[in-house]
Amino acid sequence: MAIPLSKPFVTYVLLGMIVIIWLLMEVAGGSTSTEVLIKFGANSGGHILLQQEYWRLFTSMFLHIGFAHLAFNSYALFIFGVEMERIYGPGRFVIVYILSGLFGSLASFASKGPLVVSAGASGAIFGIIGMNLAYFYLHRESFGQFGRQRVTSTLVIIGINIIFGFTVPGIDNMAHMGGLIAGFVLGYVLAPRYQVANEYSVTPYLADTNSLAKRWWVPILAVVLFAFGVQMATTFWLNRIQGLF
Repeated sequence: MAIPLSKPFVTYVLLGMIVIIWLLMEVAGGSTSTEVLIKFGANSGGHILLQQEYWRLFTSMFLHIGFAHLAFNSYALFIFGVEMERIYGPGRFVIVYILSGLFGSLASFASKGPLVVSAGASGAIFGIIGMNLAYFYLHRESFGQFGRQRVTSTLVIIGINIIFGFTVPGIDNMAHMGGLIAGFVLGYVLAPRYQVANEYSVTPYLADTNSLAKRWWVPILAVVLFAFGVQMATTFWLNRIQGLF
């Protein structure tokens, strides 16, 4: 029996948004310009700490630095996003995407403080990759060899990207790690759970017994944890800065 799938559209909306914003940045002076990045809402630790511009933790996930950065992230979002949105549905998908991006931005800010100036959808995309890992890990026995192969291949992709991130300058690996962990945890809790419906009829089918309505507390708890993390990171860096003077 086929698993229930949704028609993806959020992924395409997100792709359109990041491309349009990148084009606007190019027109405004170039997406590689630090001034333009900050103007458009990059994750700038100095602005967050000194001006309380916490909204940058959200807006930064829609910006990209140069065409190569945009192209790589767009490709990864398309490959993983379409599949995960079809499986999880648009509601759960967008919740995981946004929250993973926020936790990725938080991890970057918490680790670098005033030194961070970063942008990109990588944290959110790594969250979708973590979501992918969570789904196929949860259903690895039901899907048999295919499920186990998907777990292995996803782990290989994660491993390669983490190594790449630690060896190539300019890559915000902490954002990747923060998004990945958030995406795996959220993806596991929100993952579809299947049960045969109309089992004893001539038209049995697989039904998803999980839903965002049943797990309504998950995004709320995640937002609370995110807010707590932002407060802790801000307090830590402000105390450290004050200690230098």
